[in-house]
Amino acid sequence: MQIRNIIFGMILLMITTVFSQSKLNAYKYIIAPKQFDFQKYHDSYQINSLTKFLFEKQGFVVLYSDESFPVELKENPCLALNVKLIDHSNMLKTKLVLELKNCLNQIVLQSPEAISREKELKKGFHEAIRKAFETVENEGYSFTPKAILKERQEVTEKVAVAADQKPIPEEAVVADEIIIEKPMLTEPKYQEKVPVIAEIPKIKSSFSVEGVFQSDTQTLSIQKQGNQFVVSDGKNNVIGILYPTSQANYFIIKWLQNDDNQPKLTFLNQEGHLLIDDTATVIVFKRKSL
Repeated sequence: MQIRNIIFGMILLMITTVFSQSKLNAYKYIIAPKQFDFQKYHDSYQINSLTKFLFEKQGFVVLYSDESFPVELKENPCLALNVKLIDHSNMLKTKLVLELKNCLNQIVLQSPEAISREKELKKGFHEAIRKAFETVENEGYSFTPKAILKERQEVTEKVAVAADQKPIPEEAVVADEIIIEKPMLTEPKYQEKVPVIAEIPKIKSSFSVEGVFQSDTQTLSIQKQGNQFVVSDGKNNVIGILYPTSQANYFIIKWLQNDDNQPKLTFLNQEGHLLIDDTATVIVFKRKSL
């Protein structure tokens, strides 16, 4: 009896481990609103842009709730998680909770309350979002539905043997999951520069990174020269170099005339706009022309 209890205890531990490791891995998409409940207008303080950028940085394909969904997602809505930011702020502190729900409206992941004491609202929201997002980062997300199915099937078979039952077919465990082979990052020369973007799925875009882009305070002109891109300001002064990575739409920018000349992760989104991760915030440069 004691041996039997030990066996079932080990099996229970295996089941717990498999499912805890796979909390987010079975989801390919994040569906985000352009305006959360507490916002007065779309993308106020660039909250939605930052949220979208952070999930894309982890490897999710992020879609706004009002845009057209791919066929794969229409056929299987349970491949997506819906993101929600809950605002508990007061006069002195910005407080946010990040919540992810599945297609059954069940909470899959919820962050602890993230607090910022920044007096400026935009900085406060951005700091709180990044703190809340640490819960997602700690999950070590990697979309691997095939591996999950295999692990679940192995556990199912072991449980069935221990309980003297017939194994449940894999199709009965998750009948509607789509198995997708994921490309791996194969170019080691980029790994030291951009370790955070390894294994991110490629996102198709009809836009080139070349063109003129405008933020709230700055104009950037990007032109290709050889295997890199030269970044100029509105007065045609060269101010930076943009380097491609092995992942589509992801680049590294290095400013040449800036005290902070550390390489920054840069992303060209599906609307053709340029997003630069500037540690404390994400700077959005909207496309003006090709």
